[in-house]
Amino acid sequence: MDTRELFEALFGQDIDPDWKVDAGCQEVGTDLFFPDEGEKVPHVKAICRACGVQPECLATAIATGEAYGIWGGFTHRERLGLIREMRAAGFEVPRWRKARRSA
Repeated sequence: MDTRELFEALFGQDIDPDWKVDAGCQEVGTDLFFPDEGEKVPHVKAICRACGVQPECLATAIATGEAYGIWGGFTHRERLGLIREMRAAGFEVPRWRKARRSA
């Protein structure tokens, strides 16, 4: 999948807000998706690759700035690489912003 196809798969359509209902991780428990740092996780990523809502999961993690866990089959570091790749190719990847506290 090239960068354009990846961007379109992630952000080219509206995301169903109820996508988590169909997520494969719901069947195995989400603790697996938050491994210890440096822990190898190919079995977890395999669950994501087989999941019907993998693009929605990955897009949500990117758009919300999720810094922990495996989302859509990608670690935080891998998600940052995807973001850099898409931005370098000229795509406007949604940026997460922290909510400002009012004084």
